[in-house]
Amino acid sequence: MRCDIVIPVWNKKELTKQCIDSIFSSTHCDYGIIIVDNASDCPTREYLDQLKGKKSDKINIIRNKENLGNTKAANQGILSSKADYVCILDNDTIVSDGWLDEMMRIAESNKDIGIVNPSNNFGKKKPWNKTYEQCAQEKTTGKQGRFTETVTPVGFCYLIKREVIDKIGLWDERFSPGYFEDTEYALRAKKAGYKSVFALGAYVFHLEHTSFKRRGFNAFFKKSEEKFYNLYKRSDRILYILSKTGSTYYNKIKKDSYDFANNSNWVWIFLRKSAPKLDILGHTYIRAYRISDIFFNIIAIVRVLIKKKKFSQILVDDKKLADILTAFKKYHKAEVQLINM
Repeated sequence: MRCDIVIPVWNKKELTKQCIDSIFSSTHCDYGIIIVDNASDCPTREYLDQLKGKKSDKINIIRNKENLGNTKAANQGILSSKADYVCILDNDTIVSDGWLDEMMRIAESNKDIGIVNPSNNFGKKKPWNKTYEQCAQEKTTGKQGRFTETVTPVGFCYLIKREVIDKIGLWDERFSPGYFEDTEYALRAKKAGYKSVFALGAYVFHLEHTSFKRRGFNAFFKKSEEKFYNLYKRSDRILYILSKTGSTYYNKIKKDSYDFANNSNWVWIFLRKSAPKLDILGHTYIRAYRISDIFFNIIAIVRVLIKKKKFSQILVDDKKLADILTAFKKYHKAEVQLINM
């Protein structure tokens, strides 16, 4: 299986070099690199030309006369590829050993998986006393072959199966120059029957937002966000408060919470510390919190009331607690429902 790595580039010579050097040293499968140069300045152009001269078997360069933005550049790269997989990679990334091999293995492990993200630093800086590779090893050791489902894979490192591209096409250029095109694409893929996942055994370090920092991140983000929510509904925020420690209804909770999450809704679950293990955390949109048995109801109520992003629905298995939460509805705004299992 072959993968073409598509890297949109606009200046940032040193970051681009760091990214590409890490690819050369850490990628062991069959791959090529398609660099889409968005009218970079002279130092970056010269570096790319030298790179092409040294690695002509691996490097293909597409040159734009003006900066077309990340979304259109990514599409140019996708269109020029005939490989089994395309990985759209930001140039402000550093990949770790075996990153692409593992992502492709995860994709091949399940016919329904169409898009794969690696694990990443989620905006956290690298500790000063560790290398990037040491950070990656700490995060991925023992996790090879494992993945977590998501609804919103992130475009910084975005592996797509060829059959997905053939079925649903390219990134939506209405979101150009960037933001939300990756989320919209994943939702289209989901509608076509494909899952998006995080490969827990692959790691790519991301120096987030450097490509848009100088051009006004907030303005671009808000404009794309508005376009996205004109096409798709906003996510609901659903809370389960499970005060009972028996596990008789856990299977239904597992199914319902997964269905909620798979429809782009966030799910929180409050459990007693003494409750049996609730093994449903195979999705990035599901989060479980264990609360002390002592004052469980009081702590749960306080957490609901102080939460800044309010829940849209609260599902409770205790009538007394449901009645109290209903009485406080004007403060937390959520619909309260008693669940009988």
